[in-house]
Amino acid sequence: MALYIHKNGQQLGPYSITETQQLVRAGTVLATDLAWQEGLPNWIPLHQVPGFVYVPPPVPAPPAATTTPEAQHRSVAQKKSLLQKIGGGIAALAYLAFKFKFFLYGALKTVLSMLLMIALYTTVFGWRFAVGIVLLILVHELGHVAAAKWVGLPVSAPLFIPFVGAAIVMKENPRDAWTEAIMAYGGPLAGCVGSGLCLALGIYVNTPWITAIAAVSFLINIFNMIPVPPLDGGRICAAISPWFWVIGVALLAVALFYFHSVQSVIVLGIIFIFATLPRIKQTFFNHPTEELQAYYNTHITKRLLMAVLYLSLLGALVLGYWEAHNYLSYLNNNS
Repeated sequence: MALYIHKNGQQLGPYSITETQQLVRAGTVLATDLAWQEGLPNWIPLHQVPGFVYVPPPVPAPPAATTTPEAQHRSVAQKKSLLQKIGGGIAALAYLAFKFKFFLYGALKTVLSMLLMIALYTTVFGWRFAVGIVLLILVHELGHVAAAKWVGLPVSAPLFIPFVGAAIVMKENPRDAWTEAIMAYGGPLAGCVGSGLCLALGIYVNTPWITAIAAVSFLINIFNMIPVPPLDGGRICAAISPWFWVIGVALLAVALFYFHSVQSVIVLGIIFIFATLPRIKQTFFNHPTEELQAYYNTHITKRLLMAVLYLSLLGALVLGYWEAHNYLSYLNNNS
């Protein structure tokens, strides 16, 4: 008996039962499509039509395991990928261990030099002053480290030098005077904040020795702001104009003889002879190369900004020292 199929809004047929089953196997017609043949009152699903036997298409058997060259190549690639992952993990662990070794070495160098400086200062000034002033010097140096990280300049861990201060070493030269100024500015900025907090604590707990530490720390940072290399002020003013170094040399001579001991004058004098004079000679007396001119070619807006930052920080340090000095004088007069 002829069958009619209703699919996608169209009526197909007539087909015989056998033809309809072949269409289902081929996927042209679905067993759930509506069908009708003479004698049926309504359209019904094809698989419900009397005489229609639905035979699902055979499921293809899974491919047999082969050892074709292609399969072997994929297996070798997977093994290589696993070995590469293991090797990459080992390399990453080795790199971290290498970095940790240098971090540990830098931290150890900083801690040992700090302890040596505290021990020497303790014999002269007492342990409380020694610990306090060395910690504030550490705050100053960490300000340099943070600023160097901000401008992408790799530096060493701080190294403390008794009766001189502390220093970090740049592992590569700055890109320009502006980058050098930013790195240098971070030290006295952090030193100003640390000294200010120390002063506030000393006043709050009414403890003269804490206030005295703050006063000395302010004074150290003021000295560091003298505009002559390799002091921070000289590096900062390099972004404004290297001609500030001329003023800095005169201020340095006055500061060394009025605020430091003979031992410090000798040590700092050696440092400035080997660090200050070569820089001044290279900048002012050597033939100006294109690289040197590009190094100091800071835009006028940056020059003005750095000048404002320099004078503001110097003013804050002087004000902090003045407050600490006046507070200590007040305590002495009323004791």
